[in-house]
Amino acid sequence: MRLSRDAAAGVVVVAFGAAVLAGISGIPTAKYQTIGPDLFPRVCAWALIAGGLVLALRGLHRGGAALALPQFRGVALIGLAVVLFGLVTPVAGYAVGGFLTVLVSGFATREVRPLPLLVVALGLTVFSVALFSYVLKVPMPIGLGL
Repeated sequence: MRLSRDAAAGVVVVAFGAAVLAGISGIPTAKYQTIGPDLFPRVCAWALIAGGLVLALRGLHRGGAALALPQFRGVALIGLAVVLFGLVTPVAGYAVGGFLTVLVSGFATREVRPLPLLVVALGLTVFSVALFSYVLKVPMPIGLGL
């Protein structure tokens, strides 16, 4: 029997829900508290586990498209974009780091068109600078001497 995409995705979702449960297990609660700080994450984790089980069982029962390895180009460029953001942002600011991140990660697909990608990268950069620096007043270095 081959593993379908739905079954594999269900297993990943169940594992993520279990990791959330493990992560919130250290949140202290008082014995008299019925509603504590871990209630919402716990409910969400159990919902993820339930949904993941349904997805995995449906994928095993119905079959579907076979699980395929991801394209190396996409994985490599997305990873490179994240590393590039981490390296460039402290030096050149988050406007430059964000622009380069969108630009590099946009080339993860083979259907990319450079001009629309440049427009999207520039638009997202302007939007993020306006939102975080001017509207929310988050103290981050914008870059480009700003």
